Amino acid sequence: MPTCANCARELDPAWKYCIACGARATAPAPLATPADVRPEPVPEPDERRPVNVLAVLAIILGALASPLAALFGHLAVAQISTSGERGIVPAWIAIALGYIWLVALTVLVIAFVTTNA
Repeated sequence: MPTCANCARELDPAWKYCIACGARATAPAPLATPADVRPEPVPEPDERRPVNVLAVLAIILGALASPLAALFGHLAVAQISTSGERGIVPAWIAIALGYIWLVALTVLVIAFVTTNA
C-alpha cells in the first residue's frame, strides 16, 4: 500500500488525501504537453489523379485570346466537380480569360462597326 509523503501513514489507493494530515495522497495528473499530443497522420495527397483535359484545353484557348476559353472552362469545372480530377485552378483562370477576351472582342467589333458605318 502507498504511504503518505507527509506523515508516513498507510493510505488506501482510492484516497486522494491522507485522512490523518490532509496532505494530497497522489500527485495531480500532469497536463498534456505538446510532445505528448500525437496528431493523426496527415494523408499524403494523391497526385496520381488525372488532370482534366478540358481544363488544359481551356487554359490554352485563354492564352490564345479565344472567348471559347470561358465555355470550355465552365465545362471543365462541371466535370472536375463530379469526377474529382485535378485542374480546377486552370479552369477558373480560363473562364476569367475567356470573358476578358469576349468583352475585348465585343468592344473591337462595336468600334469597327460604328467607325465604318
